Amino acid sequence: GPPEATVLPERPTPRSRPTLVRLAPLVLAKMRAEVRPGSAILRHAIRVSAVAAAGYLLGLVLPFGHGYWAPMASVMVMRPDFSQTYSRSVARFGGTLVGVGLASAVVQTAHPGTYLSAALAVLCAFGMYLLMRTGYAVSQVCVAAYVVFLLGMEGSGVSQTVRDRVLLTLLGGLLAMLSYAVYPAWETPRLRGRLADWLAASGRYAAAVAARYAAPEGPGSPDVREALLSARAARVAWHDALGRAGHEPVRHRGLSHAAAEGAGHALAEFGRAAMLLEAHLPERGAPPLPAAAGLAEALREATERGAKAVRERGEPVWDDLRETVAAWDTEVTDPLLRKAGRLLVDALDDLSAALADA
Repeated sequence: GPPEATVLPERPTPRSRPTLVRLAPLVLAKMRAEVRPGSAILRHAIRVSAVAAAGYLLGLVLPFGHGYWAPMASVMVMRPDFSQTYSRSVARFGGTLVGVGLASAVVQTAHPGTYLSAALAVLCAFGMYLLMRTGYAVSQVCVAAYVVFLLGMEGSGVSQTVRDRVLLTLLGGLLAMLSYAVYPAWETPRLRGRLADWLAASGRYAAAVAARYAAPEGPGSPDVREALLSARAARVAWHDALGRAGHEPVRHRGLSHAAAEGAGHALAEFGRAAMLLEAHLPERGAPPLPAAAGLAEALREATERGAKAVRERGEPVWDDLRETVAAWDTEVTDPLLRKAGRLLVDALDDLSAALADA
């Protein structure tokens, strides 16, 4: 018979990298979204611009050489949150102090010539790239020593270089710190908003899971997965904000450390109870559970009201949700589902108790 035709596998369609022109509308949309009073990115952009301009003007006025070192130091250490800016400022100044001290000692004692100074500068640059991931302070030691050896190749001006480098680095760090005093962007006053976002996202996730019991679509429901990812993103944002707030030199604004820890633990328990429900989602075509529709709506409304109360420094109440869960407890025969419903309410009660202690 005729030979069988060989079926070649279809090659995947290659993806093309979008051009800058096609990315321009996305960039403009992102920029437009950040032009609002509460945007941390907008505050950081204004802060960096003002500090860079002030540092450059001070560098021109002060009788130092290399006046651009001050604004460069400010821009290199500034970050949107205070804790990173403070730690990087201290690390940069300390690293600069150690680096110029060690390099100056080598220059004053060994008196290296042009070629040896160039070799030492290259060695410092190699050390900076080699030790870059060990810490910002270590890399700054290498950078400061590199500058001293590089400018000392002429054999003069080493003492002036050391003085200028230390003083202008200190000035840049002070300008960066002063910018937070003049135009602050503290995370501490916004902790309640972060907590409310996490509560609302967790409520939407729990509601999406409960709704799948009323209309079974199987474990791979896309709306449940999307809600879960949103809840996880809100949880990460809360923990990041809590970590940054712990290093800020401001008093808490109605949410103490103990209250924040208790509230975070309560919402984590709420998320685990919702995941317990998700782990036992019915398969597609299974008999629907009518009581789940009411539970889903009650979860969504209760958590939205609770999130609003948290933002307004109030204490959320869960009476309506508690009544719905009580009805769910009587209509559902599965003991695991009944237990999960009670765990959801218990976690929200713990949240209210933690906020009451605040």
